[in-house]
Amino acid sequence: GEAGSGDTAPAAPAAAAGGGLAAAEGARWWGAERLLPLYAVFLVFWAVGLCKAWQRHETTLALQWGVAHRKQAEVVRPGFRGWPRASPVTGETELYYPQHRRLAKYLVTGLVIAAQVVMMVCMIAMLYAAFFCIQSTDFSVAESLLLNLGCSTVWGISLELLNWVVWSRVAASLNRFENHRTAAAHETHLIAKIFVFFFIDCFLWFFLLAFFQIPFGSQIDGLLHKAGVVLDRPFERSDWVPRLGMTIGAVLSLTQWSMLLFADAYVPYWWSARAKRREAERASSKPPPPGADHAAQELGRAG
Repeated sequence: GEAGSGDTAPAAPAAAAGGGLAAAEGARWWGAERLLPLYAVFLVFWAVGLCKAWQRHETTLALQWGVAHRKQAEVVRPGFRGWPRASPVTGETELYYPQHRRLAKYLVTGLVIAAQVVMMVCMIAMLYAAFFCIQSTDFSVAESLLLNLGCSTVWGISLELLNWVVWSRVAASLNRFENHRTAAAHETHLIAKIFVFFFIDCFLWFFLLAFFQIPFGSQIDGLLHKAGVVLDRPFERSDWVPRLGMTIGAVLSLTQWSMLLFADAYVPYWWSARAKRREAERASSKPPPPGADHAAQELGRAG
């Protein structure tokens, strides 16, 4: 019990501040929205302070236990490829991979990641444009609900598929292509690649809504009006601020059924069936072993 309370104690200030702010918003206190930026700044400093405090605590425990100067041994990754050479430190034979070759592979990886980032940004921008058109057009309540649900469902399914079926596989393939020597370096670079994909896929929508649409909605309406586009519902800040929470709720709740049924159930089943079908096709396309026809004829005569 004491250990559990000690583990969760550092989160108490952030939880208390967030709970108080949520209660103020629920009570429709007029100053609650103005405190949101201050709360975000507080969370940044609180998170940095928590990480620093944990590092000091970790160092203190390492000194007390006498393991402060121990380092984790570097484990050579089983998939590492290179040329044998004599180690300049120990003189033993080791595998070596030239750094200039890895730098060239880093360049290829960077170009592939940049192309994927551009593709993700374009896809999310198109979905956001559809969301903007739905919100700015005078639909009925039922039509607006169905269109919003469809848009959020498409985004949720594409997010799940791209993250766990496409981007994670691409990141793993690029990481193997870079041919890192140690397991630690391999994992570090893999985490960095997956973070880039997941961050853009998961949060670009909210950044567009929170830092582009809401602050500059009036200017966007003015530019569209100059271009000859007339909106049924002009921008109203009081209408768009709640939509940020609505989109978050749609991703976290309304699209869960589609993710569970489609991405977590159908996709693994389809992938497994596809693998079995390919294996059966390869088995049927293999030529029979030598002597198989003669053995079949002998069995037929014996029967």
